[in-house]
Amino acid sequence: FPVTILIGGAGFLGINFAKALHDARHEVHLLDRRFQPLQVFSMMAGVHEGDCNNLESILSIIDGQQIECVINLASGLLPSSSFEAFDHELREILSPGFRLVDELARKNIKYVYVSSGGAIYGQPVSALTNEDAPKNPISLYGLSKLFFEQYVGCASKVKGLNYLIVRPSNPYGLFQNPQKKQGLIAVVIDKILKGEEVDIWGDGSVVRDYIWVEDLANAVSELLERNVWNETFNIGSGIGSSVNEIIKTIEDVTGVRANCRFQESRAIDVSRIVLDVSRLRAAINFEPMMLRNGIEQYIEGLRLARV
Repeated sequence: FPVTILIGGAGFLGINFAKALHDARHEVHLLDRRFQPLQVFSMMAGVHEGDCNNLESILSIIDGQQIECVINLASGLLPSSSFEAFDHELREILSPGFRLVDELARKNIKYVYVSSGGAIYGQPVSALTNEDAPKNPISLYGLSKLFFEQYVGCASKVKGLNYLIVRPSNPYGLFQNPQKKQGLIAVVIDKILKGEEVDIWGDGSVVRDYIWVEDLANAVSELLERNVWNETFNIGSGIGSSVNEIIKTIEDVTGVRANCRFQESRAIDVSRIVLDVSRLRAAINFEPMMLRNGIEQYIEGLRLARV
């Protein structure tokens, strides 16, 4: 397996990706600004503290550790982010990332970009959205992801970069931080268990595709094991659930009633997006966990973490 580094490896996705790759016997390095004292980090081949946008530092690690594959998880935006945050992302994340891609192409190092399986498409044109659907993002977050995808594609054509683009739906699961306000399931569970009010944008009818984060991480690991390159894959459950259905499921599992406050809907939220994962299923063995089972596992994981 290629020696791999996860840029942004200390976050929710990074922790789960690191574990999946380690379990699959990859040699894994992590780069992030700071790391929690988690057991999973002690199992890695290397843990490197530093800025994810410091090109010289990243290239030094790549050369010193003979890295063969880079997985980019670094992102500072949320779907609701302002223009100021978008401008910062362009300068501090995307621009250094473009330069890194150029260097990786020159060094013949493979590159995995974790994009977005919801925001990048905008309003869908069919019940299931496949990878070839139109890309018309309606948020600056989605626009930033599309920019970077297009640059990666250009670097592949012009400079011979070997890449893999994955578009996750809405991942949820262990190590997700509900205080970051991203991830409906984590936020709702946190607020219900604390007896706090749950803010809902719109009437709760918005439909999304939710993926258990370990299924996402294992899918990426298997794509690497099968040496699948120069492809783009949706990674989701292929099943849509409304906000109201999510809340009802969490209520059923916890036995606690949610106190919801419905607010005016947001222009950045499409009414429905469910991913077509048939391309992924043709490439690997992929049977994602059912939503209720995932929510049960997440809540049990939170309980065990507090013991």
